[in-house]
Amino acid sequence: MSEYINIHGQQIEIRSSDPANPTLGQIWYNTTSSALKGYQFFSGWSTGGNLNTARGYFAGAGTQTAGLAIGGPGPAVGKTEEYDGSTWTTGGDMGTARSGLAGAGTQTAGLAFGGTTSPGTPAAISNVTEEYNGSAWTSGGNLGTGRLGLGGAGTQTAGLAIAGMDGLGPPISNTAASEEYDGSAWTAGGSLPTARRFLAGCGTQTAGLAIAGQTTTNETQEYNGTSWTAGGNLGTGRYKLAAAGTQTSALGFGGYINGGGTTTATEKYDGSVWTASDNLNTARNELAGAGADNTTALAFGGNVPPITVATEEYSEANATRTFTTT
Repeated sequence: MSEYINIHGQQIEIRSSDPANPTLGQIWYNTTSSALKGYQFFSGWSTGGNLNTARGYFAGAGTQTAGLAIGGPGPAVGKTEEYDGSTWTTGGDMGTARSGLAGAGTQTAGLAFGGTTSPGTPAAISNVTEEYNGSAWTSGGNLGTGRLGLGGAGTQTAGLAIAGMDGLGPPISNTAASEEYDGSAWTAGGSLPTARRFLAGCGTQTAGLAIAGQTTTNETQEYNGTSWTAGGNLGTGRYKLAAAGTQTSALGFGGYINGGGTTTATEKYDGSVWTASDNLNTARNELAGAGADNTTALAFGGNVPPITVATEEYSEANATRTFTTT
């Protein structure tokens, strides 16, 4: 059997405390805690604090340590919750309760737009926009076209509404249209190559991403503020998924696979290619996401089924780990 010294050229260090500044790959035995430890790269989803109200088919915004959950069907309609990195607390109610909407911005400067005030009712598709200041929602400028199941990106003063459904049919009417928000009014932006609904959006108004959706389940498009161009395809095609991050550092997670059901699949985007990453602990669709990039993200709520309060946090970091025999 090969020994550690023969593989690495040195013995495992024995010490009474963990090193203050370990190097990647360093291993030591801590005599105080009687534990074998090492400094290694870690990535994956861990359990976060539960939402106060189960919700799905809703919107998210913000970051992993300052997230925003907006709307949703059932008891969550019109309700807002704020996340501080460990706990969700109740925020201000929206003026117009709805589900199937999109969100953008931050916890203290959020944007909520589109959706439906009554699922399944064609006349209830909404063009309403509201702005959040960290405690209360106020009315913003209406979308040019009411839609639900849309994607959202950007900020409160530079938002992006992406595709969605602008009619319930029959037949269902998907749109390829995007709109841009300047803090008071929406104007028409470039159209996607393919109309779709139940997609995910992230990034900014001038560097946005449209990810997957029904019926183009593995496509990605990139926006430059004027037009959409093809990006890399997802490895796992799906819709009703969530996303976080930027055009060059995005994370897509969860969703529903045609013929395959609800998924835990998580993928990372580097601006050209999607690669598989660590799966969610709980498969879900109709969930919401938040996060600054593809190394720190938040997944919350969704339909397992049933709809859930569960929150998961995605992180990548170098960290001290304790090795066990199990």
